[in-house]
Amino acid sequence: MLQNLPTIVYRGFKDWSVEFTDDKVESLTGYNREEFNLKKIKWSDLILKEDFESAKESFIEALKDHVSYDREYRIKTRLGDVLWIQDRGQITYDKKGEIKNIIGAFFDISERKKVAEELKKRSDQLIQASKMASLGILTAGVAHELNNPLNNISTSIQIVLEELEEDNIDFKRNRLLEAEKQVERAKGIVKALLEFSREKTLSLKRVEFKHFVENIIRLIKGELPSEISINMNVPEDIEANIDPERIQQVLINFILNGMQAITGKGSITINAWKGMEGKVKMLYCQVQDTGHGISKQDINKIFDPFFTTKDVGKGSGLGLSVSHSIIEQHGGRIDVESIPGKTKFTVIFPLDEN
Repeated sequence: MLQNLPTIVYRGFKDWSVEFTDDKVESLTGYNREEFNLKKIKWSDLILKEDFESAKESFIEALKDHVSYDREYRIKTRLGDVLWIQDRGQITYDKKGEIKNIIGAFFDISERKKVAEELKKRSDQLIQASKMASLGILTAGVAHELNNPLNNISTSIQIVLEELEEDNIDFKRNRLLEAEKQVERAKGIVKALLEFSREKTLSLKRVEFKHFVENIIRLIKGELPSEISINMNVPEDIEANIDPERIQQVLINFILNGMQAITGKGSITINAWKGMEGKVKMLYCQVQDTGHGISKQDINKIFDPFFTTKDVGKGSGLGLSVSHSIIEQHGGRIDVESIPGKTKFTVIFPLDEN
């Protein structure tokens, strides 16, 4: 019966040695049952180095909670092929509570992983194609956004040229400074547009999240009016694998939006905490402001490219679109809640390196 099962049933031990019940292990790994039984090779010898820690961690979690485990990792066969394995098992204990052995089963899921990877690749291509299609549809919006600063630049230059022979230096200086300001605005629009359209690879680093947020507050504090306070509630023990530059871009965008939504005295608060969604450890980072809020008819449009409720020249309407894209790349999402006097943007993404 075991020989005819589409899987390999095994009995293992805490030192990663295993005893197999049938010979299918040889067709899977290239190593025969006797080599495992005589401990010439242990199962841990086959697991790829970069997958070993996560495989071990799932076993430790099962030990803590006295539950079964279900893990996926890659192994290298005798011929050098790399296979994806799903490993499901149950730890058994003797009367003293010591580990007796592990009973489990190995499944070769390489084909399933290959199909999943291909689907993800196609999905990414569709998302990118959708982005570019959106850009085509929104060409008029881009033209409008760029047209305003370009007209201002053109007008300022024409005025200066007409009065070149006059002595009014201060007036001409002001017109040139205004032209320079509009150039920066146009550059900002183009930069945001490129950021939105570009397929950019993340550069993940392990960061202490409290220290990371403190640095952002130091960067942004000079932009905040004196009547707006900024507060932070971030525990010391949160570490996360993120692209620091891009997550900084997201949080600064939320803070500046909150600042612009506040009229007179108010506050911006950054909260962070850890939680679980299923078996996945998650980081929750929330930016809350006491501004005027987002209307019900607008809240479903805020992540659309070029959508903005700000006055002309105050924003390109790409900041939240770019932020949404960055968080999606981190495998996360953004939740939004808003009522007059309180708006919360909550970024949620996995804490684990994988």
